[in-house]
Amino acid sequence: MSSMRRTLLVMLSLPAMACENYPDIAGKASILLDDETLVLDTGDDGQRFVKTGERWSTACDTDDGELSMMLERARDGDPPLKVIALFVSKERENGELAPNVITELKKQRYGGFCDVVATVGGDPRDVEFSAADCELLRAFDGHRAWLVSASFHVKECENE
Repeated sequence: MSSMRRTLLVMLSLPAMACENYPDIAGKASILLDDETLVLDTGDDGQRFVKTGERWSTACDTDDGELSMMLERARDGDPPLKVIALFVSKERENGELAPNVITELKKQRYGGFCDVVATVGGDPRDVEFSAADCELLRAFDGHRAWLVSASFHVKECENE
């Protein structure tokens, strides 16, 4: 199974199923939807690290050199911004590019083709992900949202 397909499968079925790697993630994402700013924050203005457990699901993948991360607010009511996944690059099995930022806003899936940067630290398992100023479209009708910023620090991002 390809890395992209495995990551997408994980994202669609969390928290029931997740990657073998459950990294600690700290960060914050802000998305503008219909003049409302939606925020996904791990705590302390994105400084607190969270890990997979009762309130969060986390994933990070470095398979085949394709860096990606996912953070989902799990079992905590119905937050307006519940999931964000950032892929440095993402291709479908046929080689076509696919949206590399995927999010769930008010129970609807949005995706965009964004400039996602992943910087590996001194420890190759330490990765900083960021993206900003990018249009996101709702899959079924093209309704627009705007990724203002997303910045996440992932500890222990490992190959599976």
